[in-house]
Amino acid sequence: MKKPALIIASLFLLFITACNQEPPNPVVGAWDLIYARQVVNDTTTATYPGDYQGSQVKMWCNNYWMFVGDYILDSAKVSAFGGGSYTLEGIVYKETIKYHSTPDLVGKTLRMRIVVQNDTLIQVWPADEMGEVDKSNYTSEKYVKIK
Repeated sequence: MKKPALIIASLFLLFITACNQEPPNPVVGAWDLIYARQVVNDTTTATYPGDYQGSQVKMWCNNYWMFVGDYILDSAKVSAFGGGSYTLEGIVYKETIKYHSTPDLVGKTLRMRIVVQNDTLIQVWPADEMGEVDKSNYTSEKYVKIK
């Protein structure tokens, strides 16, 4: 009789341990930019690919993010980079910028809406406290997970 009780207790302990684990962070990993769009006053002002060409990779670990990219814009090569810390609560993502190729952004915190479905990540900003975006003025980026 002791053996079945031991098995049941072990299964119960395994179940309790599994239930207490945090769900995996959906943004963790390396992501390749495949599309971007900037809208100002209901007018698309830039798209990628389209108005500019190149590539960008963005990476997240549990508390930090970074990106690096090279672009061709009006026949000029432009390098971009950035990094810092972040928080993610549901779809509301806050990115604090510690390093950036645009010095005016250093020290700022951007609030975004971020949605991950399977191997696709879409981030849109600026967003309000609930993750809602002004559809007349926003920037969006779409990434696919690098495997």
